Amino acid sequence: MHMSDGIVDAPTSAIFAVLAVAGLGYAAWRARAELDERAAPMAGLVAAFLFAAQMVNFPILPGVSGHLLGGALAAILVGPYVGALCVAIVLVVQAVLFADGGLTALGTNITNMALIGVAAGYLIARPLLPVLSRRGGLTAVAFLAALLATLCAALGFVAEYAIGGAAGSTVGAVTGYMLLTHALIGVGEGVITAITVTAVVNARPDLVYLLRHSAPDARPSARFAVSLNGFLIGFAAVAVVVAGLLSYAASAQPDGLDATTRRGCDVLEVDGAEELTGDCVARNAEDHALAHWPLADYTVDGDDRLTGVAGVLGAAAAFAVLFVLVRVIRTGRRAPAEKP
Repeated sequence: MHMSDGIVDAPTSAIFAVLAVAGLGYAAWRARAELDERAAPMAGLVAAFLFAAQMVNFPILPGVSGHLLGGALAAILVGPYVGALCVAIVLVVQAVLFADGGLTALGTNITNMALIGVAAGYLIARPLLPVLSRRGGLTAVAFLAALLATLCAALGFVAEYAIGGAAGSTVGAVTGYMLLTHALIGVGEGVITAITVTAVVNARPDLVYLLRHSAPDARPSARFAVSLNGFLIGFAAVAVVVAGLLSYAASAQPDGLDATTRRGCDVLEVDGAEELTGDCVARNAEDHALAHWPLADYTVDGDDRLTGVAGVLGAAAAFAVLFVLVRVIRTGRRAPAEKP
C-alpha cells in the first residue's frame, strides 16, 4: 500500500507530511518512558521483520496481490509509540533505498500505515484481549486487530484521495475497491500477525508489549522457552530467511492500492516500458526520483536474481536505523537525570 507521487496533489501531500512529522515526534516523545535495555534490539528486529515480510506479496484476486502492512503486529509486540516508529522507518528505507513509495507521498504513506495502522491495531487489540483471553487468547486478538487495522489504513488513503486526489476515478469507486481488496489483504495480514505473535508469546511472553500492559488475568504464565539472546538471534534469522529466500516467491501482481489506481487503465508497451492510458488514477503517478538507484525495485543494479541480497540489505538497514533511533531516544530520557 505504498502510494506513488502524483496520486494526490502537492498541498494534500504537504498537509499529511506535516501530520506525519508531528505524529512521529509525539510517538518518539511518548516512547521515552517505555524503553528499557531490551527495547533497542527488539524494535530493530521488528522493523527488520516488517521490511522482510512486506517483500512477500501474496495473491488475493486474479491479477491482484497484497502484503503485510504490519501496524497491528508492531503495536502488539513493541507498543503503539515504538511501533509507529518501526513502521515509519521501514517506509523511509523502502522509499529512499528501494524507490518503493513516492518521496512526496512519504507523509501520506506514514500517516496511513505507521500512524493510522498502528493506532487502530493497538486500540482494537487492547480492549479485545481481556474479552478473548479465554477463547483463543492473543492469537484471536492479533488476527482481528490486524484485519481491522488494515481496513482503517485503507480508509486513510480514501480520505486523502477525497481531499486532493488526481482525476481518473470517483471517490465512491476508489472506496469500494480499496475496501474489497484490503478486506482480503487483511485476512492474510491477520494470519501472518497471529502466527508471528503466537510464536513470540510461546518463546518470550515478557517481550510482548500488549501482555505487559494488560490486566493480570489476561497474561500467560511467564515461561521462557528460549533465552533472550537465543530469541533475538532466532528472530533475526527469520527476518533474513524471509527477506533473502521467501522474497523470491512473491507475487508480481500489483497490490491492492496499485490495482485500485489502475482500474480503467489501458496498458501499452512503448520502447519496452509500460505506459498507462485511459481514465484511471494511476496515469497521474509520477516516476520515482530515485528509480535508477542501485537497489531500486529490490534488485541489485537491475538484476532481479539478487532480490534476496537486496532484501537482506534492506532488513539490515531498517534494523540499524531503529536500533540507533531507540538508543538516541533513551539517551534523551536519561540526560535530565545526569544534570547536577
